[in-house]
Order: sequence, then structure tokens, then C-alpha cells
Amino acid sequence: MKKRIYSLLLAVTLLLGMLPSAFAGYENFSAETTYTPGQFTDVSEDAWFADNVRAAYEYGLINGQSATRFAPDSSLTVAEAIKLAACLHSIYHTGSAEFATSSPWYQTYVDYALQNGILRAARSDYTQPASRAVFASVLAASLPSEALTAINTIEDGAIPDVSMSASYADAVYLLYRAGVLTGSDSAGRFMPSGTIKRSEAAAIVTRMADPNLRRTVSIAASAELTASEIYERCMPAVFKLYSYDMRGNVLSMGSGVLLSANGDAVTCGHVANGVQRLVAEMQDGTKREVTIYDIDTTADISHIRVVGSGLPYLETSNEVQTGDTVYALGYPGGGSAKVTTGVVTDTQNQDYLTTLIESTASVISGNSGGALVDAQGRLVGVTVSSRDSGSPSYSVPISVLETLEGSTAVSPAVYTSTHRPDASNCYEKLYPVPDFGAVAGVPLLGSIKDRGTTYFYYRLSDLSGDGTRQLLQYYAALNKNTFYQFSDGVFTSSAGYLLSVKMVETTYRGEEALGICVSGISSQPIGGLVQAADLFSARICAYCCAA
Repeated sequence: MKKRIYSLLLAVTLLLGMLPSAFAGYENFSAETTYTPGQFTDVSEDAWFADNVRAAYEYGLINGQSATRFAPDSSLTVAEAIKLAACLHSIYHTGSAEFATSSPWYQTYVDYALQNGILRAARSDYTQPASRAVFASVLAASLPSEALTAINTIEDGAIPDVSMSASYADAVYLLYRAGVLTGSDSAGRFMPSGTIKRSEAAAIVTRMADPNLRRTVSIAASAELTASEIYERCMPAVFKLYSYDMRGNVLSMGSGVLLSANGDAVTCGHVANGVQRLVAEMQDGTKREVTIYDIDTTADISHIRVVGSGLPYLETSNEVQTGDTVYALGYPGGGSAKVTTGVVTDTQNQDYLTTLIESTASVISGNSGGALVDAQGRLVGVTVSSRDSGSPSYSVPISVLETLEGSTAVSPAVYTSTHRPDASNCYEKLYPVPDFGAVAGVPLLGSIKDRGTTYFYYRLSDLSGDGTRQLLQYYAALNKNTFYQFSDGVFTSSAGYLLSVKMVETTYRGEEALGICVSGISSQPIGGLVQAADLFSARICAYCCAA
């Protein structure tokens, strides 16, 4: 008999030893105190969160704000979220949630969270309300991954307002799949920037502690996102971009878009071309240095890198069709982030130096280099220009980025020093303004200098056909030498050269002529969005440079 009992005990021991290690920690969650129904006057017994409040209270995870009040609708602070995560981690691994007192009260929990990988770095917002994204991030790190096994099939990208590139995406998807999070509405939206209520926190932490409380949920991938969802999902990957000259003065303010977690990004060429320094200001206000891989001045696009890692980014797509809904995201006027909605009117606009996506999404100065995304939040283009009214606007297809060659990112100062404008095709004493005659291969009819402006004249009859080819060649030369058309038909330098260029249709000594007017300017205006403004006649304006 003793031998048989011993054999049974051994078998049980072996079976217990074969159980997944994740289950061992759950045994440590047990009632430490008793919850009396009606104990909290603001938690009715039929409230959806009543059982969770009871369990959270008995586990010693969340107490009331007073002996009789739980405050279910109050927001949880970042410090309180960290405390919950620290307690979950400690109970799971040690069976105890006893922490020494500290000043401030939350420091002991912060120290524990830093030591155990719940927090990657110290924060400065402990007393502020915790966003749902922050709460999910710290809670997901409180238990080992094997303790959060998936019971739900949630495809990547299925949560409407959580981009897979968001810093908190892995945590949110992990908790959705484990049945800890179920979404805030029928579509499964997470509302990452919203605050977390104490009632919600009670539900989440008890589902963390007791797998039997976890919920099954099914979320179908969203076909199209709303403008607010696009903003929530995509704007973290869009940044404000400042360019500076060698004296540290701001030359321009534009936008940029992150393409990978390690900082690969894109902006338009006229924000980066010829500058000495670039600084990205992220949506959260942090600033990061920016380096340059390569610039295509003809297409007005630049491949850049934002210094950092683990950054939010956008997925890309080359699938854009006329009639598609699109959204333009950026920092118009150098101010707050903004999203505008429009429709693609032409995916193959051939009026300019490169094929552009034309849409009705309104963009103005400051949007330069911002994102044009489709209704799924995928980056399809980079905004580079618009008419004076802001619409229609024009974007370089993101596929153009594949043609850029730079493989090593260097500082803007280094890039500029090795890509200086060629003086061989510039007007004498007007460097770096390209000589129209040299570029277009037509003779100079005559020139006049008057009060700081030099006028160069060329016979219209010397241009090939209607002059389209030569105009496009000259626009390309201007762009290469850092001159872009920012406003009023005037080309000014993104690099800060104190010259401006304007083209007019006029007469010179009785002959119809194209005039190239080169003027000195006392100071370089802050650059903006390239304008697709009409030039000197309806016949030629169709070929004005948008890039």
C-alpha cells in the first residue's frame, strides 16, 4: 500500500512538474481581504465592473479612494499604473506585494519597475493621468509572455486606431490576443490617447491575475479609417522639421515622415537641400537630429534619417487610384499637427518635373514633406506643393524614394559641402543662379541691370516649340541649385542664398521675349510649401514647376 501511495505521489509530482511555468505564478494571486457587497456606494452590484472591483480589492491590487467610495470614473495616474504593474509582477513571481515606503510614495514602485524591465526609462509625468497606451505598455510588461497566451485571433492592423508601428502596438495586440483588452466599442477601437478609468483598470488587472476572467473577442480588419482615426494612428510618425543655416538661423519649417523604427524617413527636397542642420520635432515635443542619405532635387524628395530607435512609423503602399480618399498630415504654418481630407483626382499628373499624385486634400506652407496616406493609413505620397489656395495639392509617389542611391547618412553640413551648386552654368557674379541660356541652349538677346535687379532676355521664338522642354530643364537646374518657387512665381533659395529669380513674358527692343529677373534680397524668408502658381502666360503656366 505504501508503495502504491508513493507511486501516486510521484506521478502527481511529475505531472505538476510538466505544467507550463506560466501557471505557477497565478497560484500566488489569492484573496488577502474580504469584499463586502455594497462596500463601495458608487459600485452597484449590477455594474459591468462590479466583479472586477471585488477581485481587485481582495487581491490587494486596488483599494477604494475612501472606505466607502471606489471612484470608478476617476482617471488613473501614471504612478498608479506603475504601482499596479509592479504589484502584479511581484505577486506573480514572489507571492508578495510588500513594498517599502518612499518619498514620493510612488518612487519605490518606479524603482522596482525599472529594475524588472517594466519601465525602460524613468518618466517625468508620474502625477499626470495615464493614457491608455501608457497603461497597456506597463501592464503588458508586468507578466512574462507565457502568462499571456493568445485566446483570440487578432490580425495585425485589425485594431482600427492602433498602427503596428506605434511604440505601444506590441503591448496592445498582446493584451487583445490574451483576452485582457477587448476594445472600447463594437469596432474594437483602443483609444490610445484616452485616459484609463479606475473601473477599467480593475477589469484589466484582474484579467491579468486570473485567466478565467479573460474575454474572447473578434475584430475584423477595418476597411477604411475616419479622419480622427487617421490622425490617431498616423500622426505619431509625422514630425515637424526645422532647417538651419550655418549661423544657426531657421531657414524653413516643414514636415517629415518616419518609414522605419530605426529612423529612416522622408521629406521633400526643398526643406533639406543646401542646409547646414536639420532637427525633427516629434509629436510628443522631443527633438532629434536628422541626417541625410540622398536628395532628388528633380522629384523634390529627400531620404533622411531621424536619430533614434523604436520610433513610430508608417507602412507604405504604391496602390493608389483616382477617386481614392486620401489624407494629408503635417504641420501647416509650422504650428500644430493637422489632417485634411481629399480625393485623388490624378495619380499620374504629368504637368511637372516628375509624375505627381494630384488630390483635393488642402496643404499649405509647413506641410512640405508631410504624409499623404490612404484610407488604411498607409503612406502613398509625400506632399510637396499646392496652388495658392492650398488645393489642389501635389505629392511625390512614395515609390520614387526607391530611386535614391545614398546608403550612408551624413550630417546636412557634410551633405551640403559635397553637393554644392556647379558654378559652370551660373550667371557671372550671380552664383548660384543658373544661366537660362546655358541650360536651355538658347542665345542671350540682351540684359539690363536696374537698381539691384538684373534682367536677362531670350527670344521666345528661339525656344523649341512652345518652350516646354527648356522651361522644365531650367526648373530642374534651379531646383538643383537650391532655388524653389515658394510663392508669387518667385524662386528663392532653400539654402539661404540672398537672390531670387522670377520669369516673365515681356518684350525686349520690340521682340517677344522671356525675361529672367535676378534680384538681391536683404534676408532669406522662411521657406514653405512650393507653389504651383501660374507663370507669365496661360500658354506656359501649364508647365510651371511644382517641385
